[in-house]
Amino acid sequence: MNKKICISLIGILLFFLSSQVEAKMTKEAHALYQDACNYEYKGDYANAISTIQKALNMNGDDAMLYTKIAGLYADTGNYEEALGSYKKALKIRPNDAFIYISIGNILQTMGDYENAYNSFMQAQQIYPEYKYNYLNIANVEYIRKNYKSAIDNYNIFLNAYPEHLEASENLANVYYASGQPEKACELYNTLYKKYPSAFKDYANYGMALFDTKQYKVASEMLTKALADNSENEAILAKLALSYQNLGENTKALEYYQKTFAINPELTALRFDYANLLGNMGQLPEAIEQYKTYLKAFPNDANAYKNLGLVYKKQNDMELALFNLEKSYSLDPSDNDVKKELALCYHKKQDYINALKFYNLALVSEPDSYEILANKALTLHAMNNYVAAIELYKQLLDKKPNERLKTNLAAATIAYGYDLYDKKDYGQAILYFEDAIEMSPKEASAYFGYAQANDRMGCYEVALENYRKAVSLAPGNIEYNTTLSMFMDNHNMAIAKAAAEQADSTVESKATQEKTTSYDALIKSGDEAYKAQKYTEALDYYTKAVVYKPQDKITMLKIANIYKLTGNNTKALSFYDKLLLIDKDNTDAYFNKGLVLASQKNYDDAIKCFERVIQLSPEYPYAYYSLGMAYEQKGDTSKAIEYYYLYSGIEQDETMLNAVKQKIKALEG
Repeated sequence: MNKKICISLIGILLFFLSSQVEAKMTKEAHALYQDACNYEYKGDYANAISTIQKALNMNGDDAMLYTKIAGLYADTGNYEEALGSYKKALKIRPNDAFIYISIGNILQTMGDYENAYNSFMQAQQIYPEYKYNYLNIANVEYIRKNYKSAIDNYNIFLNAYPEHLEASENLANVYYASGQPEKACELYNTLYKKYPSAFKDYANYGMALFDTKQYKVASEMLTKALADNSENEAILAKLALSYQNLGENTKALEYYQKTFAINPELTALRFDYANLLGNMGQLPEAIEQYKTYLKAFPNDANAYKNLGLVYKKQNDMELALFNLEKSYSLDPSDNDVKKELALCYHKKQDYINALKFYNLALVSEPDSYEILANKALTLHAMNNYVAAIELYKQLLDKKPNERLKTNLAAATIAYGYDLYDKKDYGQAILYFEDAIEMSPKEASAYFGYAQANDRMGCYEVALENYRKAVSLAPGNIEYNTTLSMFMDNHNMAIAKAAAEQADSTVESKATQEKTTSYDALIKSGDEAYKAQKYTEALDYYTKAVVYKPQDKITMLKIANIYKLTGNNTKALSFYDKLLLIDKDNTDAYFNKGLVLASQKNYDDAIKCFERVIQLSPEYPYAYYSLGMAYEQKGDTSKAIEYYYLYSGIEQDETMLNAVKQKIKALEG
């Protein structure tokens, strides 16, 4: 770094000493000194040293002679002898800054940087005006990685000698080494423009440019650096990365291959290499590179993420999900991973997990149109039509989207048929009407509308819409057959109605009495329940279900009263009876889960809450209850996951704040 400076300083030192101590030297000693200088000039260091030694034997108290022999020892690599001679000179001249500087230079050459620094600092205290010593201090501080001190001393020196190229280059190097690539680039650029033929530090300049994302210029400088060192793996690697960032993939691939040919053990670089191969469509090769990288860095979430995305490109959903799940487990904060997991599960038609990850992604990006749209599609695919319809409408209010508009109409029609199958014909009619308004050329909407009106006895409306459905889909056999049968049955129905009217009078009277008795019991039960007279309410409700054993609502009321009064055994019994009648009753599963949780049977409670989510993914308290159950079990990570899912769909600010506090407490 400063070999030339050392030599010039020794020359200055000798001149300085000769001008001050020559008067003390004897005539004979001075003659020997001159002879030694001649030997030195001829390169005959052995005779030069022996001649000075003779002079010292005559005149052993002369600092200049010790300094001269010390310099000769230093030039021949006898550093210990040189240091010994300089120390003898110091005894004669203890305040000679230049002797300390010479000692510092030798110590620096020997690698004893701490003592070299101390020697330079001693010289600075004696002679602070000597600016070249600041360069010595800066150089040794650079080597010792005391970058702030090095920068300060280089700047002091350069204020005195602004044209000093080596000091400027070293200062730029220190800026780069100390994590200030912007300042390094600025100084390198100045030097490169000012001294284009003398500038040599292309490698560090290129590295600094890379770190500041100036990839084009970085590639130019790094290419120049290769001219002097064509097999420097660091330069080749940075060139590969520069071209990769510039999108020049072919060149990037070339330099990656050259780098690995020199050093195949650069495993850390294989991550970026794998990314390049993936972008170039060389998927099997990319996979192998990611695997090699992950053997060395098994906890790198980004590597698993990118590997998962490559498998996704190959349409291998199982391996894509495996690696994305691994990435998520290592870094649950990466929202891109959550979105990719949701998309993969969606494509695999695992809608429950897709919905889970869409909801988790929405915690970080609650207004993301894309995520919300995909969530709506998932709800639609799960036949959760009400939630899907609501979300489609919210999205379409934000901005028009033909795909979502078509899906909204499809979901509305599907829900209309769902209501029709449940014999809720009035509600079905309303949804079919909405669908017809949204999609006036959709035959299935008119057909469903006709069927619901048919069941409601609106024969004229039914006939009109059956015909409309057939006109829009003339080749549909079901539509044509139903229209034909409807017309035949409608004509027969008029004749049959009169004959049946008489028979129905007696039957309707008995039914009316039964209904009246049932209604009275339910009414009395409801009144007792409101008055908190639970025993009376149970009596009324129990008698009522004798009339209607399939009465799901009353069965749920009975179970809930038993739960409320602490009779968990009876409560569980009636929840189970209700589930025999209606195997998809979300309220029964949810309340049964609460009872089981109160009994600390968390595993069975969790199964109940999970069933609720399967049946109704937008049931917020099921997520909250799952969080509570897992928290009680001591499974903190699962508890946090479900509290986050709950917060993604809950609207109540009080509850949201309470859950946020829970999450905060569990996380930290």
